[in-house]
Amino acid sequence: MAGLDWAAFEDELVAGVVVKVAERASAGDRLYAAGLAEIYAETDGVIRLPMLGAVSEEEVAGDEDLLWSVPDWDTQWFEWLPEGRWRQWEQTLTDEAGRSSTRHWERTFARYLTVLTRVCKRARKQLLAAGATERQFVVVLLTDDDEEEQLLRRILGERELQRLFPGYDQAAAVTAELEAKEPADRAVHYARALSVGGGLIGPENAERRLRDLGPVALPVLTDLLIQGPDRWKAAKLLADIGYASDEVIEALTHALRRTTGADQNWVAAALSCLDRLDIVLVAPDLPSEVVVTAVSAPYSSFRDHATSPPLLDYSPLERFLTDHAELSEAVSERLSPGSSYCTIRAEEVGTAIDALRSPHPVVRRHSVCVLGERALGAVVGRQVIPCLTAVVVNDPDSATRRLAILSLQWWKHDARHCAETGRQALHDSDPNVRATAQRWLDELSQ
Repeated sequence: MAGLDWAAFEDELVAGVVVKVAERASAGDRLYAAGLAEIYAETDGVIRLPMLGAVSEEEVAGDEDLLWSVPDWDTQWFEWLPEGRWRQWEQTLTDEAGRSSTRHWERTFARYLTVLTRVCKRARKQLLAAGATERQFVVVLLTDDDEEEQLLRRILGERELQRLFPGYDQAAAVTAELEAKEPADRAVHYARALSVGGGLIGPENAERRLRDLGPVALPVLTDLLIQGPDRWKAAKLLADIGYASDEVIEALTHALRRTTGADQNWVAAALSCLDRLDIVLVAPDLPSEVVVTAVSAPYSSFRDHATSPPLLDYSPLERFLTDHAELSEAVSERLSPGSSYCTIRAEEVGTAIDALRSPHPVVRRHSVCVLGERALGAVVGRQVIPCLTAVVVNDPDSATRRLAILSLQWWKHDARHCAETGRQALHDSDPNVRATAQRWLDELSQ
């Protein structure tokens, strides 16, 4: 397979942007900006090309909320390269990213973003030279994440960044002022910014800052549990910080009795992640949904947000399934594949492998999925892959066998030598297992 020709890739993207924006400009409106946005990517998996949009000065003047929200612009292109080239470049980019380790995928994605910054600068220059746009017009890359500011700084000059995106410097000034305060005072200010519309700091940044403050933030977060719209956020952050002091557990226990709906679900999940599932299980008159949420929380991606996630431990889940068989189906539904599992670390691999022998299918399904994590590295892969092949051949649950094949597929070339297991699975009694095995073999043959 030929590698990705980065120069040709960049040239074709530039040409695509220029053609589409020039077409839009020919309608006679003065264009304010064009934007590349909505980049979809799965770590170690597919990488998509961004959508392209253009907005006129008149549109922006009529509705400032449209500014830098490309999906809300009147003019959008979801595929803006010549026919056939779009999917060809997406496939070539994905193949290049996935041909080696997960670190190579990350480096390839970073290089891809760098290419897109150059595409923005070159397209802007060419459109100005062609007379299609004016000097104030810009082409920008919008990723709506922590990387966006640095990407924009590669595209725009300092003055332009301040003119078009003044919020970055304003937020930096506010943050610098807050960081000069005592930690307890900072916690109070960041807690106020948790609400939607939380000023220049923003809710996500406020959550991150409170998490970083650690135990210093506990008093203000326990206060938030008492009332207001941010009780669920307070519960989540208490779990993220992971400090199960008597005061924290007492506050969560009180909130469990006083909250309902989503707030109560988050409070129960926080108690569970702080190793106090017992409080949830003895609480009277809790809805089954709340109990199931608490039991499932340590095995979901909720766990990964913690500053120091607790080690994977299936024993509380197995005890619950044994003691509360009437809720096993609800737990299985909550922990169904695709429900966003936790990501395990190398030191947890042994626990996940041991769980492959659990008498409970939901435990085996979870463990077989979290073992399909190629970022654990090749050394761990040599330990994990034989276990997954054994599951494909021997597990009595067809769903678990199918998931084991998918995990082998996620290990990519590291599991190529296990193709015979896939061929054996072509004779599985379950048609879904057979179909999954065939797709894996087809991928191996490419």
